[in-house]
Amino acid sequence: MAISELWTVSNRHQFPLPDFQNGDEIRFPGALVSALLDRFTKSGDAVFDPFVGLGTTFFVCEQRGRIPYGMEADRQRYEWVKQRITTKHHLVCGDSAELAAFDFPEMDFCITSPPYMPHWHKWNPLYNGDADYDGYDIYLKRMQEIYGRICKRMKTNAYLVVQADNLTNEQFSPLVWDLGSALSEVMTLEGEIMVNWSEAVESGNQYTQCLVFQNAK
Repeated sequence: MAISELWTVSNRHQFPLPDFQNGDEIRFPGALVSALLDRFTKSGDAVFDPFVGLGTTFFVCEQRGRIPYGMEADRQRYEWVKQRITTKHHLVCGDSAELAAFDFPEMDFCITSPPYMPHWHKWNPLYNGDADYDGYDIYLKRMQEIYGRICKRMKTNAYLVVQADNLTNEQFSPLVWDLGSALSEVMTLEGEIMVNWSEAVESGNQYTQCLVFQNAK
């Protein structure tokens, strides 16, 4: 059955922000992760985050009795998160496109907020700005490759949620739509969850979108 839901979730951040971020808030809030765990998982489920970032998925999973696994390419962020979790051996420092090289179990659920890229930028965050991989089309293709590999680690019919925003700075960039189109080539797009933030937003969107995919093998 197609998923089309509207939620209201707190956008307050319950976990500390590292000093090296200099106040730059790039995380999704823990309340959103918690709500998604309630919707798609049960206690003891294995949850994968291919872009761990500052650790929100790990922190919430450990609080809520889920078993987190994940990858983070940035060494500084990886070390910071690892110091603050108990499931240290479940976190790998590396490119999520290379997850087949690591001994991850089959996963029950996948949740992440991937690195964003506006369509007019050349700098590709999935390649850390390597000029050989400039361009939005290459970014979308790489995301498609990453999720194709993630699906091989997911249980049949497991859900995968990608949280993203259409970008409105400078000009409109339909990131959510483009991710939906690209990733539906390797997974089944079941629908979306629109999330209104319960607190006022100083900058950015008053809402976000969660694309819901299923690993329908």
